[in-house]
Amino acid sequence: MIEYSNIAKYYDQWSSGDKYWNVTKDFYVAESKHYEGPIVELGIGTARITTEILKKYSIDIIGVDRCKEMLEESRRRIAKEGLLDKLTLLHQDFVHLQLPYKSKYIFMPFRTFGHLPCIQTRKKALTSIYNNLCEGGVFIFDHYILDEEWAKSANNRRIKMYESDDILIEDLYTFDFNNKKLHCSVFKNNTLLESFDFYWFQPSEIMQIIKDVGFKVKALYGDFHRNQLTKDSYNQIWVLER
Repeated sequence: MIEYSNIAKYYDQWSSGDKYWNVTKDFYVAESKHYEGPIVELGIGTARITTEILKKYSIDIIGVDRCKEMLEESRRRIAKEGLLDKLTLLHQDFVHLQLPYKSKYIFMPFRTFGHLPCIQTRKKALTSIYNNLCEGGVFIFDHYILDEEWAKSANNRRIKMYESDDILIEDLYTFDFNNKKLHCSVFKNNTLLESFDFYWFQPSEIMQIIKDVGFKVKALYGDFHRNQLTKDSYNQIWVLER
């Protein structure tokens, strides 16, 4: 799996070019109010979501990431807000998650699940998460549903993600439609900054793994406004219960 080591410093600028950047944050911040802490964010990254939760609800949070550079960015951000006493950071791969105690709520935002390349790894991850939840605990994650028409138009061309006076960040996408895989190269000022593979799947594919692991599906949304999934949806947001 990718670690984002080289892009950690520029992650927020880069990801802000995604049209779901803000609505994803708003969704997970709102969801967190339903649960007692400590809650858990997998793939905490730069803590952009956790920071807003801490500021709004002051819930104890455990943040997990396999990238040390991302954890450093998280720590700096939370320290600036004076909220480090509410945060525990763990350097772990969520596929082999080991929390200090079971949680009532775990969430994994912004398509992090798409870094898992195959059925076996996805099942390991979901099993690990299941085993770290309390009975009746909830796990929420999201992923896109590929817009193939858009993907074909974006294939093998650079897309601007962020621009300022001295920084230009662009993505170059190469799609492997047969294997449901995207190769993304991230450029900063025309120099390759990061390169990784990313995977997509249909709701029916992940549904089978969810059932095999033992989760119950509480809700399945097609957008971040909690509308029901339909054949025209571009996102899949899963609310699972142990």
